[in-house]
Amino acid sequence: MKDSAAAAPWMTWRALDPRDSAALHELDAACKQVDGVEPVSDLPGDALAACRDNPDNTFCAETRGKLAAVGWVVARPAVAGTQTILLGGRVHPDDRLKGFGTALLSWSHDRALGVAAPDAAVRLVIKNEALTADAHTIYLEAGFEPLFAEHMLVRSFEDPLPEVELPSHIHTADWQADTAPLFFRAYQLSFADRPGFPDPDGEDWIGEYEREESFRPDLSRVALAGDEPVGFVTCDIFGGFAWITQAGVVPA
Repeated sequence: MKDSAAAAPWMTWRALDPRDSAALHELDAACKQVDGVEPVSDLPGDALAACRDNPDNTFCAETRGKLAAVGWVVARPAVAGTQTILLGGRVHPDDRLKGFGTALLSWSHDRALGVAAPDAAVRLVIKNEALTADAHTIYLEAGFEPLFAEHMLVRSFEDPLPEVELPSHIHTADWQADTAPLFFRAYQLSFADRPGFPDPDGEDWIGEYEREESFRPDLSRVALAGDEPVGFVTCDIFGGFAWITQAGVVPA
C-alpha cells in the first residue's frame, strides 16, 4: 500500500460510523452512475448493518470530504464445524486503480481471520452484486475462485409478451397464507442443488417476503401438478423496476 494513493498523507482510514449514512449513499450513487443502475445491491444497508454489529468490522478511506472506499466483514455462526464470513466493499469510481481495492481486500482478509471462531474451519465469501471487471481481477489475484454468478436480464414493457399455454395438468395459485408453504417447497426443490444453497427455515423464508413492502403477492405464482409444486415465481416492485425476485422450476 505504501506506493499507492491509498497510503497518501491526506487519506484517513477509519471505522465506519452511523453518521456516514449520507456519505455511503453518495458513494453508492457514484458507483451506480458509472457501473450501471441495478436494484439488487445495497451498499449503504450492508455497510451500516456491519457497523451496527461491530464498528471494528468496517473500514473506510475518507478524503476531501467523501468516502473513497469502504469495506466490511460479516461473520455468520458456524454450522457443522464451518464458519462462513462475508467480505464486502466498494471503491469510488474517481479512486479506482489506485490501490484501494487491494488494500480493502487485504484488511478484510485479516479482519475475517481475526473474528473467526477458533474451533471452526473458515470459509471466506465475497458477495458482490455490482461486480466490475477490475474487482473481479483483484479477487482472482487474491486467490478467490468464482463459484456462482447471476445475471440481471431486463425486458421492455413495450414489447408484447409471448403467449404460452400451460400444460393441461398444471394450474397456478397466487401467494396467500395457505399457499405460501407451497412457494417455499417449490423454492427448496428448485434450488437444493445450487452451489451455496442456504437451505433456510420455511417460516423465515416466508416471513422475509411478507415483511418486504415491495413484495407483490398478487403477482407471484406457484405452479402445481395436483397438489405438488413444480415451479414458482415471486415478484416485487422497487427501484423503478418490476422485478422477478426469484423463479424456479423443480427438476424432472
